[in-house]
Amino acid sequence: MCGCTGEKGRERGQDRSKKGTIISPLFRHPQSSECKGGRKGSAVADLPVRFVLLLLGLLFLRCAGQIPPSGGPQDTAPPRIIRTFPDSSAVRVHPGRIELEFNEYVDRQSVEESIFISPHIGELEFEWSGPEVAITFSEALRDGLTYVVTVGTDVIDVRAGNRMGSAFSLAFSTGDSIDRGRIGGRVFDEDPEGLLIFAYRLDTRAADSLDPTRLKPDYVTQTGNRGTFTLANIAYGLYRVFSIRDEYRNLLYDRDIDQYGVATFDPLVHGGAQPLARLWFRLTQEDTTRPFLSSVTAGDRSNVQMQFSESIDSGSFNNASVSIEDTVRQESLAIQTFYLDRRDRSRVGVVLATPTRKGTEYKVTVRGVFDGAGNPLDTSNASYTFVGADAPDTTRPVPPLLGIPDSTRGVPMEQIFELDFSEPVVQGAVTSAVALEDTEGVRRTVALHWLSARSLQIVPVEALREKEWYVLRVVLDSIGDYQMNTYSDSVFSVRFETLDLRTTASVSGVVSDALRSDRQVPVYVSASRLEDFEGLPVSVRVDSLGPFRFARLVEGRYAIDAFIDADSSGTYSYGLPFPFAPSERFTVYSDTLRVRARWPLEGLLLQFK
Repeated sequence: MCGCTGEKGRERGQDRSKKGTIISPLFRHPQSSECKGGRKGSAVADLPVRFVLLLLGLLFLRCAGQIPPSGGPQDTAPPRIIRTFPDSSAVRVHPGRIELEFNEYVDRQSVEESIFISPHIGELEFEWSGPEVAITFSEALRDGLTYVVTVGTDVIDVRAGNRMGSAFSLAFSTGDSIDRGRIGGRVFDEDPEGLLIFAYRLDTRAADSLDPTRLKPDYVTQTGNRGTFTLANIAYGLYRVFSIRDEYRNLLYDRDIDQYGVATFDPLVHGGAQPLARLWFRLTQEDTTRPFLSSVTAGDRSNVQMQFSESIDSGSFNNASVSIEDTVRQESLAIQTFYLDRRDRSRVGVVLATPTRKGTEYKVTVRGVFDGAGNPLDTSNASYTFVGADAPDTTRPVPPLLGIPDSTRGVPMEQIFELDFSEPVVQGAVTSAVALEDTEGVRRTVALHWLSARSLQIVPVEALREKEWYVLRVVLDSIGDYQMNTYSDSVFSVRFETLDLRTTASVSGVVSDALRSDRQVPVYVSASRLEDFEGLPVSVRVDSLGPFRFARLVEGRYAIDAFIDADSSGTYSYGLPFPFAPSERFTVYSDTLRVRARWPLEGLLLQFK
């Protein structure tokens, strides 16, 4: 059957038109004479067979399901909703279902996964016809409430995969009025589109007990392509709001899985002349998983490599301990040193004074190790057995200079250098083996600091001169590992040129905050060069609100931001969803800066809002 509605379809259309809220009845197919039958049948019988077959084919196509047209210009327009039932802002309505009509064909699954209704009305069922969908629910609507239907930005069209530009909200009330509360804001992230915004009412529950890992939000919306969002038609009251990258789409915050953002304050939404509450978020990911020892191997009889499940915190590593025991003789092996690999912080190397024996089983035990989030080592997985080796260590240490290949240009004059030997070396002989020289062969005074058994930091005592070539030399003859593997008549060297200040410019401005009467607060201002994807931001610290200045920024486009270091940690604090801790306040300069050589930029205003 072609699915035409006949008399029943006309009756349904007339019945709906009386409600005055629907432009056209949902699921009504166009009426056609082909579907009505009648005298057409006798006429068709007299036609040639080919014409009859052609006519039947046309009838089949006309009555078949609708498909989007092909061809034409490229579709770049986002899909949008052009009709709803009930009407937007309708009051005193108790609809048995909700209807939405898009302006084009959309991916049905993307729609069904992007619809949120607040307050919760049970399980949803969807019935589709072309670009129209009817939504039924398992729970009856309650009296005197405003319901908000949100369609998120994950909805895509069928033809080109265009996403909705912003979330759509439909509000209606079973009572006499619509809630008018609003909260807006933005999420600052590399991928800010499609994040969920969870809002919880605090005036109906104890704030300390609000656990988003167990409690679904009272209101939900989704961010647009710039990370912006608006929670509209919410009840007046006090709220706690989170930004969640909800990987499981279960409207819960899943630790270690979902990224989260915590607001700096709980907004109070009320009527009157209050401006729209605006919240800003930065995303991070909580780490509650303890690290564990995942493998141990003996590269030779004097060196053992340990692999952990994740990166180890270098700050606390100095207090760690390692022991290795022969599992048969119950004898401990003497350890020369152990170290954290600075290029792969999940790896720890051990240099033995007592060599291992081939085929003998050993047990290594580690204590006092933490990951970057402060989680201690899993004590149930802090030991590991491995088989010893009898091959001698014949490898000589190689001293690469981290981050600066030979003939590098544009090195900052305040550069701190780091040598990372391929294995631990005897440190006493290194002091006289390292030299930093200018083009005239004059040595520059440097200070040496050992970061680990194999990593050496080299700090020039005085700043280097601009646009000048230098060479860092390491005489390898006297440098050896713990097995006395050395080079003869060999020098490692790296040439580099310092920054040409004529290619830089200064950037200065003022940091202000209308909410603080105390201006003596540490503030960090950062400039991130957008063309330098692997580079770290340049940061300056000021001890109070007021002027800031970047003395030398190389040419390029920059993003400028700042945060108030309320806990004096030196890093931005993201807060926690539960137990709740607010994030530190931050601000972002609204425009991208174009820094041109020898053209200082002045008068920037970074304002905490």
